[in-house]
Amino acid sequence: MPNEEKTFSDRRQRGVNLQTAVAGFSPAFAPADSSLTAANFLAFLNLLDTMNIDIGSLLGQYTTGVQQRMLMMADIQDRALRVLSFVRSNSAWAAFLPTVRTFVNKIRGYKPKRPAAPAPGETPGSTPEKKRNQGEQSFADIEDNFEKLIAALGSIPGYAPAAADLTIANLTTLATDFATKNLTMSTLGNAIGMKQRARLAAYDGPGGLKEKMKAIKEAIRSQYGSSAAEFEQVKGIKV
Repeated sequence: MPNEEKTFSDRRQRGVNLQTAVAGFSPAFAPADSSLTAANFLAFLNLLDTMNIDIGSLLGQYTTGVQQRMLMMADIQDRALRVLSFVRSNSAWAAFLPTVRTFVNKIRGYKPKRPAAPAPGETPGSTPEKKRNQGEQSFADIEDNFEKLIAALGSIPGYAPAAADLTIANLTTLATDFATKNLTMSTLGNAIGMKQRARLAAYDGPGGLKEKMKAIKEAIRSQYGSSAAEFEQVKGIKV
């Protein structure tokens, strides 16, 4: 998949090229639609730049969060296996083993794919497709089963592992941290998706970059003429 952030930046840059050309015309460019003047179009391009920067920053946070959560998931799966071994090692806990094993198997059976940046369908010129986020659901399932595993361990009399990271208290801390991370990632993903949809509308929706650039070219041809140097200067700029 091409780098979509670069694609949006490239499209904005073509708008900048058009605005720079228009700003130097003499006599001054005077479109019927005031939003197309050099000054107003520049303000619009600055808005697009802010959108690109904001989304890029959020995507960076999301990428970092993905890496952090994958490490937490690996830690949970490793500790779950060790917990199972600990319970299995004491024959007096045989009655508790099936329940513990069930939750451990569920925790270790999930292999969520590393989530890509939200709204991967945000391709210029298309409408983002709404999809159920299977990755987030898998992480939520791990969170739920890990909490159930901890509850099951709490019902085992004499559960007191020598390894400090397998104690109920430390497992609970990890579960809380993981739940917080899941909530953060979900919130961040939703925020990115909303900003991406707003940006897509600003580029390809009514009154967006594509429409404005087309209108500016039409206004230039109308004002200066089809064979004028002004129109020749901008007609090759891709919309």
